Amino acid sequence: MSTAPVVALIHATPASMPPVAAAFAQRFPDANLWHILDDRLDRDAAAAGGLNETLAARMDRLIQYAVDADADAVQLACSMFGPVASRASQPVPVLTSDQGAFDEVARLAPKRVLVLASLPPAAVDSTARLTASLTKVGQSPTIDSAIADDARAASLAGDHARLARSLVDAVGTVEPVDVVMLAQYSLSPVAAAVSEQLGVPVLSGPHLAASKLARELAGKPA
Repeated sequence: MSTAPVVALIHATPASMPPVAAAFAQRFPDANLWHILDDRLDRDAAAAGGLNETLAARMDRLIQYAVDADADAVQLACSMFGPVASRASQPVPVLTSDQGAFDEVARLAPKRVLVLASLPPAAVDSTARLTASLTKVGQSPTIDSAIADDARAASLAGDHARLARSLVDAVGTVEPVDVVMLAQYSLSPVAAAVSEQLGVPVLSGPHLAASKLARELAGKPA
């Protein structure tokens, strides 16, 4: 493209904004990022027990707003709203937060995967969609999930040491796994540190999403 593509990033929490910016700076530096934030989305989804039609309609409106304002692509930064992106019919790419991570799990072909989240609805949703994605490519690993109870507060406070401890402690509550997938962008700043402590790959959604979108907008296979 002759000019920098405008990538609209839709956030459900302010905690996801810095890790997304950092990931795109590393993996897709040519993107012109436009951050759109509805900071009640994650709280309302948690209160509702997950995604419902009212919340989905709200995300639909945010996607339409971005497209109407000439975004070249829309990237969701909240895993829970993946089904909304999947059903979107728009003239530009509208990507779920974690398809890049799903693709990487499939490439690694592990026997046991852990989906790690700070909110139960995010864990349930990501686990279900990861299972469906892997089933499509003929893989059926054991998929566990765990909740890092202190992770959301640590992430919002920008306390990365506390966040990493919370994630490592949560992993310690389940059987040994081959791969950890972080279900939320807000957890990704400590992916490398947690991977080093655990000795297994810890997949960062925003980095993999940025790489996937860079390929897609360049017209290469994603």
